Amino acid sequence: MIFQNIFTIALVLVSLLIQGHNSFDSIRLAGVKPDLLFILVIYVSYSFGSFYGEVTGFFGGLFHDAISNAPLGLLTFPKMVLGFVVGMFGRSVFQANALTIVLLVFSATLLKGIITLFLSYIFHEASVLSLISIIIPESFYNAIVAPLLFILLDKIYEKELEREGHK
Repeated sequence: MIFQNIFTIALVLVSLLIQGHNSFDSIRLAGVKPDLLFILVIYVSYSFGSFYGEVTGFFGGLFHDAISNAPLGLLTFPKMVLGFVVGMFGRSVFQANALTIVLLVFSATLLKGIITLFLSYIFHEASVLSLISIIIPESFYNAIVAPLLFILLDKIYEKELEREGHK
């Protein structure tokens, strides 16, 4: 359990470092990059439940807000809410296969984008064009990258998943 918490914090920090580094910009497609932190939040929620997903989403989003130029909470709230919602269903409802992961991450990223767009509208920084130009391409990109990351994270958290009864 302690290993899981420490390693999750380390993965959150590493994903933020990778996303923020200039060399990560080289993998942009259609002007967007995959949101590694959000995929990690979805993985933790999916694998370990709503509490861990919500906490990972909150702290990961808070760190993301701290290093970005966004108003405090703009990136935290959607990650926390979707961490909770995905965790409510998780592996107990959805069978772990590539199609399920793709659909789950695509729909969660789409919802994250819509929530962020709504919050941005409140802060007077929103544009409906963002839905077409950013949110939908990011949803596809995250959905394509997610199965590979889920496999990698399953290997990392193998012992914890066995203890939870998922393997």
